[in-house]
Amino acid sequence: MLARVALSPPLALASHRPSSARSAKSTSDDAIAPWGPFAPPLEPLSPRPPLLVHFDARAALAARAASAQTVEISFDFYKTAPTLASVTERGLECAWLSRAVFAPWSVVESVAEDERGVFEPDPALAEWNSGRWSKIVSFSEDTSRAVSLMPSGARTWPTALVAGFSMHRFGIDVDPREDTAKKLGAVAPIRPGARVLDICTGLAYTCSMAAERGARVTTIELDSTMTKMCRMNPHSEALFSGNIEQLYGNGADVVKTFADAEFDRIITDPPTFALAGELYSSEFYAELKRVLKPKGKLYHYIGDPKSSSGSTVAAGVVRRLKLAGFGGVEIDYDAHGIIAAHDHIKVNRSSSRGALRADDRLRADDRLRADKHFRGAAKSGRGRAMRDARADRDDVVDDFHR
Repeated sequence: MLARVALSPPLALASHRPSSARSAKSTSDDAIAPWGPFAPPLEPLSPRPPLLVHFDARAALAARAASAQTVEISFDFYKTAPTLASVTERGLECAWLSRAVFAPWSVVESVAEDERGVFEPDPALAEWNSGRWSKIVSFSEDTSRAVSLMPSGARTWPTALVAGFSMHRFGIDVDPREDTAKKLGAVAPIRPGARVLDICTGLAYTCSMAAERGARVTTIELDSTMTKMCRMNPHSEALFSGNIEQLYGNGADVVKTFADAEFDRIITDPPTFALAGELYSSEFYAELKRVLKPKGKLYHYIGDPKSSSGSTVAAGVVRRLKLAGFGGVEIDYDAHGIIAAHDHIKVNRSSSRGALRADDRLRADDRLRADKHFRGAAKSGRGRAMRDARADRDDVVDDFHR
């Protein structure tokens, strides 16, 4: 149920929703099998309400301070051209989608102070000019976690916060759109007609971008509240186009329902290990290998592999992917993930700069840790003692990685 500052009636999910299995359809011949259209998981919002975030609220306050008569405001994260709003004594006034919109200065000031919030006109009211606005935030009955939309930049796609964790990278030199492109770039090329499995739909950026490239995409989401967030997000509208197959359930369970060698590309973008440990298990990876075509590629998001926590997660993921039978496993540092294939795989240069082989990187990390153990053997002298200590260190590390 969608929980907001001002509550709206609950939104019912489409009746076709499967709980833990895919919708029935033949996959024996992907080359000629029809694809879609699929019933949207929710009916698209029509009309879509205007959304206000702190970037535009601060621009409006600056316009008022400068005694300007108008200011440009984007009500849809720049999905369309911004709207020219009037700066009046009461607040911001304009028309959007042929409907009157009004935000009093008290609301504008509150929005300007909230850098993590996205606001809409009170959904309990039919009109957008009542002057009442509410923050879009939900409590998921599926996962018992708070979910909300969050602006990521002045003119960028929004991200979502799940239990306080951002779903996308954003900040210096990266935003959710580029973050998504890096993930798909890690398993490029994605050709028209390719079968793509997207695990953990989130805001549907990955499945939407893959579908835009002509792929036939199936996406899995555990939390129906995320679909409601997609419904509010202008940049998630492709999920409701009928071109993407949306399934619901735990990815670890749903993947078992697919046929062998069904997908050309698999992108799995799970929450943290603490929130979804089953999506980091050897059993799950074995199922991914089973449904991946012989020449297919897998991308697994892990967070920054150069960070202390990310490097630990990366080491575990690399080890378990190999145990599951993936012959080629690499760390893609630029895409913040692991790529894998049945046999050999190479990091795409366009996706990652200066990437190292997963084995080499882990070997280097282990050498650093081993240094702490063997350094004491040589700290009393230099020369031959130091060389012997380093040789002992390398022997132990190399034996471990054989």
